[in-house]
Amino acid sequence: MSRSLNTQDINFIKTLLESDPKKIERIIVKRESKDSRILNIISLAKKNSTVITFDKTKRFEAYFYPREMEDINFLENNIMRKKDPLLVVLDHIQDPQNLGSILRSSLGASVDAVIIPKDRACHLTPTVRKVSKAASEIIPVIVVSNLRNTVKILKNYSVEIYACSGEANKNYFDIDFKGPKALIFGSEEKGIQKFLANEANGQIKIPIDSRLESLNVSNATSVILFEAKRQRT
Repeated sequence: MSRSLNTQDINFIKTLLESDPKKIERIIVKRESKDSRILNIISLAKKNSTVITFDKTKRFEAYFYPREMEDINFLENNIMRKKDPLLVVLDHIQDPQNLGSILRSSLGASVDAVIIPKDRACHLTPTVRKVSKAASEIIPVIVVSNLRNTVKILKNYSVEIYACSGEANKNYFDIDFKGPKALIFGSEEKGIQKFLANEANGQIKIPIDSRLESLNVSNATSVILFEAKRQRT
């Protein structure tokens, strides 16, 4: 197991305690804390037999084992064995704030994995983990050397793929998101590479007011993923 990291983010630790408490090494709490959020954390930790240390001087702090990124073998051996997986493919997202937000939305929308390229893309930095509010420690992030080949692999598994682009003709809410699906979202500056978009089964967009050029990629991802979640629930 990798070396533990620390955080003082209560929501981060609460999410881990509720989803994967074994990832928490220990929690340090100031003795006689009256904060209801801290008391809730203590209750959850005791329920999960998580180590708690009380200290007179320190504020709330927790140490957790960070999740490592996965590879293409993990995708094929684990994710693709699931029934009707929902996947997110990110085409060279470089802003850690965007990646963290996308991971958080992906967890909320029950995405099975997020796929990112090895090069010219943001990976699991401390900022990404912080912004994701622990989604980075729960949802698999799969790093691949070639996005185009990965999309072809997904198609071989009968995954229907949609590229999300402002230039598309079809609106996202006109799509049936049930069944195995993968959604491609493009980089902040260049969008989805044309050759990658051409591998998709179709392209979809979010209709927005003409006075707004486009949505931030993390906002766009959230809009489409929660429509997929609504249909699949």
